[in-house]
Amino acid sequence: MKASINTNTVTNAVTITIEGLNWDDLGQASFYEGEVQVRALLQLIGQELTAHLLRRKAVDTPTLDWEGQTYYRKEASPGHYHTLYGEVVISRHLYQSSAGGATLCPLEVYCQLRFGSATPLLAEVVSFKLASAPAGDVAQDLAKSHGLSLSETYLHHLAQQVGQLAVDKHAAWHLHAAAAPATVALIATGVDGTTLPLVGEAYKEAMCGTIALYDEAGERVHTEYLGTMPEAGKATFAQRFTTSVDRVKARYPHALHVCVGDGAPWNWKFFATHYPEAVWVLDFSHAAAHLHTAAEALFGPGTAAEAYYERWRTTLRDEEGGRGGAAVALFALLPQPGRLVGQCPACARH
Repeated sequence: MKASINTNTVTNAVTITIEGLNWDDLGQASFYEGEVQVRALLQLIGQELTAHLLRRKAVDTPTLDWEGQTYYRKEASPGHYHTLYGEVVISRHLYQSSAGGATLCPLEVYCQLRFGSATPLLAEVVSFKLASAPAGDVAQDLAKSHGLSLSETYLHHLAQQVGQLAVDKHAAWHLHAAAAPATVALIATGVDGTTLPLVGEAYKEAMCGTIALYDEAGERVHTEYLGTMPEAGKATFAQRFTTSVDRVKARYPHALHVCVGDGAPWNWKFFATHYPEAVWVLDFSHAAAHLHTAAEALFGPGTAAEAYYERWRTTLRDEEGGRGGAAVALFALLPQPGRLVGQCPACARH
């Protein structure tokens, strides 16, 4: 099939002509096969419309003044661009100064093609998908939903380009988060880290943080997410996170502030430095892990330790005052003169 576009500026009409399409034969096929053909048809139309937009941004003047320097037109050459509808190939001119060196493509500049061969819309869609799925899954999704054949390597490279743009523009951008609720009873801030393997380096820790807002009924009504790549000292994360938290606290000055973290020393030093007035909470999974370690230290690995752990894990999680009850129970089992490790105090009296 082949598509062509004709525009009428007087009537504001766009006519799309499809050649090589036998619609009657298509109607005789199964409905699923018809849907697949319709998708291919829409891809073809999308490619032609996108190519039409690209050509409108093309420049073919003999010379071009750019940032105080004169560039001269070179022979036209094909440009290969990846779009959400498939690859588009168009003829465009490159420009170069009389001294040689790097070439300039006005079309790519004017079309914001700063992600290599990817158009801005494709870069946006790929980045959105990669935020919640690995590259292999994204490649399969794009192949199934859009008929695109893009390698995992290409997707990774595209995501890195988009990410670098975000890093470069972070200081200048003023992003507005989704509308926050008018009334907030509790602000819960959490920090955590995870180690990542870096090319040419060892594993290093990347940081992430959340700022969650809760109403008086204890329902979470808004969450803001922040994160940074590994950095010695974690200064960038600390600056971004504290700036965001200060903004939220200023908006809700009467809300209770709670800091949640695991047992990493950096987290608690961070809380002590910036939020000494807040309520500090060790997250449940790490508290339960410490409880399990204590149970095995007291009873040794086996049924007794597991039974003790399950009993007090449930108390710790579900019962009011469970933290204090679990702590008292542990202290009661600590070795004392005349008592064996793991021996119940009540049993010791018999």
